[in-house]
Amino acid sequence: MIVPLIGAVLALLCLGPAAGAQVRDDTQDLLRTMRAELQAERAAREVMATELAIEREARRALEQRVGELEAARAGDGIEDQLRTLIEPGAFETAPARTSFASDFNPAIGVFADSVIEAGNASEKLGEDGDRFSLREIEMDIRAPISPWAEGVLVVAYEDAGAGETETRIEEAYIDLQAGDLLDLDTDAQAKVGRFRAPFGATNRLHTHDLIQTDRPYAVQNILGEEGIVGDGIELTLPVSHRETEDGRGRTSTAHIALVNGELLAREESALGVQADDAGVELDSDSPIFLARWSEFWELDELSDVEFGVSYLRNVGDDAVQTDAGTDIEPEIYAFDATWRSDSDESGVGGWVVQSEVIHSELDFGNTAAGDLPTGDESAHGHYIVAQRQMSPNTYAGLRYGKSDSIAGDAEVTDISPFVSWYPDEFFRIRLQGQHLDVDDSSSGDESVTRVFLQFTWNIGAHQPHPYWVNR
Repeated sequence: MIVPLIGAVLALLCLGPAAGAQVRDDTQDLLRTMRAELQAERAAREVMATELAIEREARRALEQRVGELEAARAGDGIEDQLRTLIEPGAFETAPARTSFASDFNPAIGVFADSVIEAGNASEKLGEDGDRFSLREIEMDIRAPISPWAEGVLVVAYEDAGAGETETRIEEAYIDLQAGDLLDLDTDAQAKVGRFRAPFGATNRLHTHDLIQTDRPYAVQNILGEEGIVGDGIELTLPVSHRETEDGRGRTSTAHIALVNGELLAREESALGVQADDAGVELDSDSPIFLARWSEFWELDELSDVEFGVSYLRNVGDDAVQTDAGTDIEPEIYAFDATWRSDSDESGVGGWVVQSEVIHSELDFGNTAAGDLPTGDESAHGHYIVAQRQMSPNTYAGLRYGKSDSIAGDAEVTDISPFVSWYPDEFFRIRLQGQHLDVDDSSSGDESVTRVFLQFTWNIGAHQPHPYWVNR
């Protein structure tokens, strides 16, 4: 049943526009809404005492007036009493709001992700498994800089093994509303700084936002275990929006980014892992170009579908270089589709189905560099994941995927069922099983089975997240 489902999804991808397809990203609208809500919340806390005093006075006045109304039940008497209730000035209004220094404090949210792993991955793959791990703590700091710009800083503290942690800047950028800045009739936006690259469906998500405990192996083996993060500039351009008579819409959006070649040269990328295993150091002296096209269709009031196509390519010959002076020229494609459907407004019985195909072509040149290969090398991966909402707080799903690896000859087949429970919006417990068949031409076949128990929680304000709660 899984293979026909993959075929169906890939067929849908082929029916998309020639340029490709991707999701309309409504995140910025949600960000502006969240920002306004947070400011209103601060104001409400600071005038709460005054409002309570006014409310008590109003209640006493109402109680007195109700007594008067009960005493004048007949004739015009009751109309006169009712008229007094709606006369202007019947109640005092709250005093004017004053400014406080705390209004300029940024919104700070902290996500913690802890995982317990058990299985035979340590024995079969040599990985550091069968242990408790505070896998990641992520601090998300955001603040409006002006009416047309917001500053974002995301700092990640990650488990490096052996009780050690590593600190790195996950994202740090200024988010510009280009239309407001230039007084143009457009919703175009720009990110300048470090950000998660606009490539594929899963790469754009932070670890705590994933629909499963780990990223699909198609992403891990071709892009990297944490995906790819780049330093540069990204433009988000709304291309078109069309509505039908029944209110259904279709939106096309383009993402264009130019980032440093370290996007693929750093150690966290799959190419960086391959170079490290080969005893080679990577560097970069020219940028990499990324583009993504998205199509978003509203099927009805409770369902929609998103299609996307992504492309990555080096701009100059030395976008990725080895310490031996040879150039590596990357070219990577991705196609994805996501379908969401709710059975009713409660979301119970709703579905999320997502599939993605990633294909890479790497030209290592004809001059040997360490143990890196020469000539052209390709890798291919795909996955499909389906999740159903079983109750208001419980979700169950299954992921199937198959992938080659940039960093070797191994082909991995992944089957991962999972159950997620959200006691509330700020806390999630997930149980995930995983069975891997690893076909390696050099070391033979391995079968790996393991279980993850994941605890993820949030402290403080946080922005809307695509898969934090799928409602």
